[in-house]
Amino acid sequence: MLPASAADALYEEAARGLQAIGYLSWDGRSAVLDATREALTILGRPLHETLTLPVLHGLVRHSRHAALLTRWNEAVAVRKRRIDVEVPCVLASGVLRQIRAVAINTYDAAGALSQSVVALQDVTLHHELSNALAESEGRFVEAQQMAEFGSWEWDFRRNRAIYSAEALRIVNPSSGSITEWDDLPSLVPEEQRAGVREIFERAMRHRQPTLRYDYHVTGSNGTRRELRGHAKIIYDPRGQASRLVGTIQDVTELRNFRRQVHSLAFFDPVTTLPNRSGLIDHLQQAVTPVNGSAGEFGLLMLGLDQFKKVNESLGHAAGDELLKRVGVRLSQSLRETDVVARLEGEAFAILVPEVRQADTLARVASKLLQALSTPISLEGTDVFVTASMGAALFPTDGSDAESLLQHADAALSQAKTGGRNSVHFYSPQLTAQASHRLTLESELRRGVERRELLLHYQPKFELGTQRLVGAEALMRWCQPQRGMVSPMSFIPLAEETGLIVRMGTWALHESCQAVVAWNRQRAEPLKIAVNLSARQFGDGNDLVETVQGALTATGCRPQWLELEITESLLLDGSDGVRQSLETLAAMGITIAIDDFGTGYSALGYLTRLPVQTLKIDRSFVNELPGNTRSAELVKAIVSVGRSLNMVLVAEGVETPEQAAYLHQVGCHLAQGYLFSRPVEIAAFDKLLVSP
Repeated sequence: MLPASAADALYEEAARGLQAIGYLSWDGRSAVLDATREALTILGRPLHETLTLPVLHGLVRHSRHAALLTRWNEAVAVRKRRIDVEVPCVLASGVLRQIRAVAINTYDAAGALSQSVVALQDVTLHHELSNALAESEGRFVEAQQMAEFGSWEWDFRRNRAIYSAEALRIVNPSSGSITEWDDLPSLVPEEQRAGVREIFERAMRHRQPTLRYDYHVTGSNGTRRELRGHAKIIYDPRGQASRLVGTIQDVTELRNFRRQVHSLAFFDPVTTLPNRSGLIDHLQQAVTPVNGSAGEFGLLMLGLDQFKKVNESLGHAAGDELLKRVGVRLSQSLRETDVVARLEGEAFAILVPEVRQADTLARVASKLLQALSTPISLEGTDVFVTASMGAALFPTDGSDAESLLQHADAALSQAKTGGRNSVHFYSPQLTAQASHRLTLESELRRGVERRELLLHYQPKFELGTQRLVGAEALMRWCQPQRGMVSPMSFIPLAEETGLIVRMGTWALHESCQAVVAWNRQRAEPLKIAVNLSARQFGDGNDLVETVQGALTATGCRPQWLELEITESLLLDGSDGVRQSLETLAAMGITIAIDDFGTGYSALGYLTRLPVQTLKIDRSFVNELPGNTRSAELVKAIVSVGRSLNMVLVAEGVETPEQAAYLHQVGCHLAQGYLFSRPVEIAAFDKLLVSP
């Protein structure tokens, strides 16, 4: 068993070391790894060193190279997003350390690995603690069998006690000697004496051969020591106790090891809240019947909205601090009997006992959202936190821990889809929706591979002359069994899964190729409009390079291409978005804002970003000219656009009256069923030659 001083030092080192997490970042364009100071320290590398893949490979213990490489290649082959391994590393000093690596991978449209961010944690101490625990428990069993701890003996016939020096050191009795049976309990602190004495007397009344007991003492330095006793009772032929033979063991370190290992297994090191394993343990206790039935309770799953932006803008240390503060706020807003857990990433869970009705759980959820409404100051910046929440009730929504977690998570996904700062309750329909979504996602992935996507073109006309001036490319999917799938079904799914990046690249190439063919014989060229997704601007995607590639491959002139973005992307404030738009505009490509007026409109952005076209949303056009409010709003949008020398395009024009009003207030272009539905390319070609 470790000496107390060594154990204390090990605990302190564990408390420090297990918190340290370093990060590596790699992209497919370079062999260089970006590493944080913590990562270099964990790997035993100089803080000024630039890591490369060969250096990293050289750290891995040679005997594990092949197995780790095989596992990595297999995971990447199936585009696995998260890879969690423990790697034995030999540092430059020759010291062997056990490193846990959790990689989060991003793949490009072709399925190749484009970026990997790896979190590193030195878990050597974890292994040492586990090994020490196993070793200490093994010694404890041997000591009980062989009586080689502090030993003692009590002879009832002679009324005499014999104690080894180690036994006296362990128990530290207040009296110098024990000579009578009634004095024996004085070895145990007074407040625990009655309980231990009852254990001995009960054992002898029932003629038990052995007994065990636990108690604790406080040393002269104020340190609490936990003790375990094991005694054998020897009876005479008449059944009377004649002798006691026992051992006493100081199990303080053993129990500290056990608590440490339990903490590693069941608690989150960042927030100190229960982790997923700890939550499942609480849930399993909650669903276990007591007296024939289990109590009712509620489960809330909470996800912080846009937590990724905090990490990106303020760093991972600030992100961890935000998670801690959120954990504290949630805990302070609940009862002592409620359980708050941090699962992973920005996800938390709350177990609320004794909840029978959905409205009661809804009130708890509302209270938690309110607790998060006050901004949190991080590094001098006020961060406003909102959350989406999914709710489920036991036993209505799940009869076991796993199904309840699954259903609460499904409700959380629905809440995120519906918008921020909201709560959604589970319903059986969500399971059906999830199953449908999974099937649709699989079919969409196959559809992209099998070229089932196609483009329809919505013609654009000049309001004054009724002249055809261009088209908007609209993505369509013809699934062999389902037929034409609604864009409202598959476009959001493509956005969520990231497939939209690959699909968007394909749409750019197809559209550029089409407009080149149309303009080959035209004196006045048409312009093709292509919608862009926010996903095409992020996650390591180089949008400018993608657009330039489409222009070069098809021979399309930049002046023939218009790229449509949403207001939410415009208001993102990201320097990367702004720089991409400015570069594209400098190439001669037109930038348009789609559905203007329906999002978070901020007119100041129109003056600072290279926007040349505003598209008036169909929801305003639909009520023209009879709805005064819509009419005035459309007039205002046109006025703003014309004052900034922008082109105005009205969407969803279906009646001559709408077209007349739009022309009257100064709108330049229109598209809608009045002129033409979206059509396949062959039908659009016919429009070009019609008189």
